[in-house]
Amino acid sequence: MREGHFILLGATGDLALRKIFPALYVAFKDQLLAPRILATSRSRLSQAEFLQILDTKSKSHLKNLDLTLWESFTQHIEYVAMDLTQAQDFNALTARPLHPNTIIYFSIAPEFFATTCAHLAQVGLNAPQVKIVLEKPLGVDLHSARAIHKSIAQHYQENQIYRIDHYLGKQSVQNLLHLRASNALLQTLLHRDHVDHVQVSVCETLGVESRGGFYDPMGALRDMLQNHMLQMLTLLTMPLPSNLNASSIRQAKLSLLQSLKPLENKNLASQVIRAQYSADGALAGYRQEPHVNPNSQTETFVALKLEIDRPEWAGVPFYLRTGKRMGSSFVEVVVSFKGGAPLVFRIQPNPAISLNLHANTPLVLQSALESGMDAYQRLILDAFDSNQSAFNHQDELEAAWVWLDPILQAWQANQTPLYFYPAGSFGPQEAFELLEKEGRAWF
Repeated sequence: MREGHFILLGATGDLALRKIFPALYVAFKDQLLAPRILATSRSRLSQAEFLQILDTKSKSHLKNLDLTLWESFTQHIEYVAMDLTQAQDFNALTARPLHPNTIIYFSIAPEFFATTCAHLAQVGLNAPQVKIVLEKPLGVDLHSARAIHKSIAQHYQENQIYRIDHYLGKQSVQNLLHLRASNALLQTLLHRDHVDHVQVSVCETLGVESRGGFYDPMGALRDMLQNHMLQMLTLLTMPLPSNLNASSIRQAKLSLLQSLKPLENKNLASQVIRAQYSADGALAGYRQEPHVNPNSQTETFVALKLEIDRPEWAGVPFYLRTGKRMGSSFVEVVVSFKGGAPLVFRIQPNPAISLNLHANTPLVLQSALESGMDAYQRLILDAFDSNQSAFNHQDELEAAWVWLDPILQAWQANQTPLYFYPAGSFGPQEAFELLEKEGRAWF
């Protein structure tokens, strides 16, 4: 059982109550983790008031809750009200001895990262045994990503920094890499000689709901494609390292990201489709959502074609699409082989791998995959274990931004059109034409 000190900044926020506390509880219930938890936020709450909020908002996200174990778990939590902008408030975090394994989880807005790191360092909470877990977004372009890193790097070394991407905590996503590494057949098939094209889709039926204030400055490219989708792509296509340790995996992912062929300005309009959902029946359009600019140009859907400049993938097109208010919710990676027999990695819902085999009667081989641990539970335990293999390195983030920045700049200059699609559909017609003009179709 792991022991340690877990300091949670932003403990009354939606992410903390919906994901982080439930993950900590399940790890505690399964006897994988026995943490001392210090929960902090700006809210001036008593210990009892905070635990009441926890009871009200976190229990509903737990299956098969054991009330006795929950009561035992909450006894490990201490609540402290503090303002991240006030240096003196951080003294409350040092009232107890520093544990040899201390994690500080930043469930806060990135604009507070620099100030928070400086204040933590002032009270000695940047010692070598301290690790910080950072939630995205870690920048909105290359310049801002570098600025955030520079401010953090003044106080923490790279081996102390855990940049979380919860998709990398999903067992079904990790399987993209581990199935390749463990199966010689897949290693042979995932090659330009056999692959016609690859599709990565992340589709959601939900709109932006109440998150318009966050989403409108971000959009689908920054919110989903820059991190989650490019990370899935790297796990499927990166050169396989001989050793699957954190350093080797990170280096292989970086090598792949740096191999993405730059998109030329003259091709942006034909290779990158951006769109926004419009009202359809009872479903509101994006511009009618709360906290969204009524003239917003923010994309809620993006589809694009890219290529990888590596010998094993030369000439193979990769099609990525993500959107909100789609016809159904699913995350899939589809490898279409020459001859038309696809290998499908379904990430969610119901994680599975399926392969269609051509015969007199078509055969479908399918293997259901247990989802295993919740992604946040897995990543928190990895942080306690000092395992950075499923966390992003700064170089990876920068490589992704280097490739994406020209798209963002073209959009900001209105060099490419913004299309519209009815809420509840599967995107604009132009996204279908992206494949159809090359004799292909979305799976």
